[in-house]
Amino acid sequence: MEEKNNTFKYVVMGVFGVFVIIGLIAFSSYKSSSNSANSVQINIWGTVDKNIFDTYVEKYKEVTNNTLNVIYTYKSLDTIDSNLIEAIATGKGPDVILVPSSLEKRYLDKVYMITTIPIRTFQDTFVQEANLYIQPNGIFALPFFVDPMVMYWNRDMFASANIAVAPKKWSEFPLLAQSLSQSDSNANILKSAVSFGGFSNINNAKALISTLILQAGSPIVSVDNNGIFKSELNYQSSSDVMVPAVSALQFYTDYSNPKKSVYSWNSSLPSSKQSFLSEDLATYFGFASEYQDIKDTNPNLNFDIATMPQVVDATSKATFGQLYGFSILKSSPNIGGAFSLITTLISNVSVSAFLQVMPVAPARNDIIVNGSTNPVQTIVFNSAIISKGWIDPDTNKTDQIFKDMIDNITSGNTDVSTSVSQASAKIDDLLKQ
Repeated sequence: MEEKNNTFKYVVMGVFGVFVIIGLIAFSSYKSSSNSANSVQINIWGTVDKNIFDTYVEKYKEVTNNTLNVIYTYKSLDTIDSNLIEAIATGKGPDVILVPSSLEKRYLDKVYMITTIPIRTFQDTFVQEANLYIQPNGIFALPFFVDPMVMYWNRDMFASANIAVAPKKWSEFPLLAQSLSQSDSNANILKSAVSFGGFSNINNAKALISTLILQAGSPIVSVDNNGIFKSELNYQSSSDVMVPAVSALQFYTDYSNPKKSVYSWNSSLPSSKQSFLSEDLATYFGFASEYQDIKDTNPNLNFDIATMPQVVDATSKATFGQLYGFSILKSSPNIGGAFSLITTLISNVSVSAFLQVMPVAPARNDIIVNGSTNPVQTIVFNSAIISKGWIDPDTNKTDQIFKDMIDNITSGNTDVSTSVSQASAKIDDLLKQ
């Protein structure tokens, strides 16, 4: 395997490097040490829906008149880990995986690190969130697309309160909560401005909380030059008045406190997405990929999409984005062919074909710079530019950590600062495993 990998490196170094001005990757021609990528079938496992991926492949064929010799197998986030470990152990694993960047740490020791692409070229070619893939020993994956968090808002509810435009700053929400939220004589919430403060009945709760923490100034998880991961949930710079995560969660949990004037949400309400679809919630924070589902589920819903609100006077904008990329497994019998295929899959033409199938954003800067005439896609593209993420050591376990952190605050078991510190320590323990 080592000899084959070395041969692959030398060949790629000879043919990889034809770039347009802003760093587009163009893989002109390559043959692995054994077979051409066109004659060898490449197997991909991914968490993207199979119908979407297969439709995209057909769309690519229509546009280019080229074929992609690929078999795609869908795996859910809950099963891909155990399935992959078992498949690799029995020699039946895929060549490539297409997974969100949050799973990166889980597969660091199983992925073939790409070292033939200059880091400068990589950074110029892809959105800033793609830097998550840069590890001390190489590039973990080639970025494909970003699914950023956005804000969906009910135009009719806003209009009823004489508000014509979507809020751009979180500082606008206290007034919105008082203007748009409605309660009965028994203080039961009938309509809500915002689904803040809880976890279990808030869709994308961890992504939403991550957005607020990232906006406040904490990277949540960091990695040093030696590849050591560390929780930054308790991070505080010299210029911060308080720990950013503490500030973010104080703001977030106030909206579920009946004693606060901004009280808008509680655990007895339906899920935030269902409330929005039922026209009982003015703002819904979801992924860009949810747009069509919302539109199809309630065709009569008068809603629009906007970039996530930001912190007042923030030096930089941010929203959480789920970054997806193609990684080559070390166990692949055809690393060269797999590399050739994924460079095709992340090409301008290929990614553009994918965007016709799934309403997300490209990870490529050149496509974003060209813009879009579609007003929804424009918002999604702009959100991808400011998207950030963090390396999640175990998605299920951190879901529980975030839930416990919020529940402890809202129940009064612990104060915000203590809850953040406890959550940070638990994430650190997971990162060390």
